[in-house]
Amino acid sequence: MLGIIFGLFLSVPCYLYLLIRLITVGRKVVTVKSRTKPPKCLQDDSYGVHRYARVNGVQLHYVEAGGTDEAGGRVPLMVLCHGFPEFWFVWRYQLEHFSRAGYRVVALDIRGYGESEKPVGLDKFHIMEFVNDIKALVEHLGEEKFTLVGHDWGGAICWTFAAFFPQMLDNLIICNCPHIIAIRNAGLAQKLKSWYFIFFQVPWLPELFAMAEDMKVMEGMLRDGGLETSSDEVEAYKYTYRNCRQWTSSINLYRGSFTQKTIKFWADPETRQKIRNIRVRTLQIFGTADKYLTARAAEDSAKYVKDHKLELLTGVSHWVQQEQPERVNEIMEKFLKKSE
Repeated sequence: MLGIIFGLFLSVPCYLYLLIRLITVGRKVVTVKSRTKPPKCLQDDSYGVHRYARVNGVQLHYVEAGGTDEAGGRVPLMVLCHGFPEFWFVWRYQLEHFSRAGYRVVALDIRGYGESEKPVGLDKFHIMEFVNDIKALVEHLGEEKFTLVGHDWGGAICWTFAAFFPQMLDNLIICNCPHIIAIRNAGLAQKLKSWYFIFFQVPWLPELFAMAEDMKVMEGMLRDGGLETSSDEVEAYKYTYRNCRQWTSSINLYRGSFTQKTIKFWADPETRQKIRNIRVRTLQIFGTADKYLTARAAEDSAKYVKDHKLELLTGVSHWVQQEQPERVNEIMEKFLKKSE
């Protein structure tokens, strides 16, 4: 309840924005284009094969590329975990590149997102549910060890996975998501950047704000990552987030982080000990023009990781793997080759 009250207070600028837009553009502010058919880029089979698996009580959708070497033998597994407001498609460049580089690459829609199941109840969005989804999916794929890659909220999920299941990971790669403790301790600048965590605790208003003017806010976010508003790629995002149900399910990842269950989880001494001592070989890639996370938090992440390498990409936005895919792929590949 306290989160909702603070969220309502922080929502005042959003109410004013919607009111001004209503005055200036009229009914268009509440108009969302009907989308019944996916754009061509989502039907492109060059990214991989679309599959489904029922694991940990939910059905997950994922795209898989690669899988065997020239002799038909097994190759290393790489799992890609997206954030908000994203889905498997954010990893399209990595699916293509690393499947050609000799990896079995799997980009999933995390629970509540894309074509994966959307469970009911905020406890279903507890971070360990996402962690256990990945563990169960990897076991479903018949693998025991793999490289885990995450971006944004997907990065937070991956940090937590590395804390609880380090024995399953060969490598951990995080794009624009500093270590969880480093974010919390990054000072006032980071707290101000994280204002929307509180805003998202308000029922329905965040969904209305996100869908206003045919998802104009999303257009701006994707433009930061180098995508033109008129592009097929932006239309792919709008198709995936075409209704309120998808937005609610996606935002529930934030709402689930404020439940009593989550608060008790992060206060638990065992959890705190594990998250503060990441024992997996880790690469962190961070675009310094991130509007939501600070470079200080990225730099401070090394305090909590035994083997940590940080690559700062000056002037690159939060959406690094989309804005600078060749550069990100090169950094990842160089890091992975050193572990062989």
